[in-house]
Amino acid sequence: MGPTVRLDLTTILEATGELQHFLDLGAARLRVEGPLSEEASEALIFGLADELEGHLRAMRGKQGSAGISDLQVWTRAWIDEQQGALAEEPLLGGDQG
Repeated sequence: MGPTVRLDLTTILEATGELQHFLDLGAARLRVEGPLSEEASEALIFGLADELEGHLRAMRGKQGSAGISDLQVWTRAWIDEQQGALAEEPLLGGDQG
């Protein structure tokens, strides 16, 4: 049953209160990537959604079930991790002075 059910990520993000945080993450990723075509921008956002969905499935698989509060914690942790990685990216190859 579980593996065949597709998660409705938009509903999960709305129910957990994380939709705006996900959108902010997407906007930040787009800024870091620089100018992209509309297709490339959409692919980036859908890729993020796929990554988050995979993360939620993996976490649910580890726990066996998930309530809204679990989904909120897992989603926020994933978003925070992604934002942390973005914050480090300019430091990797950049000259700040």
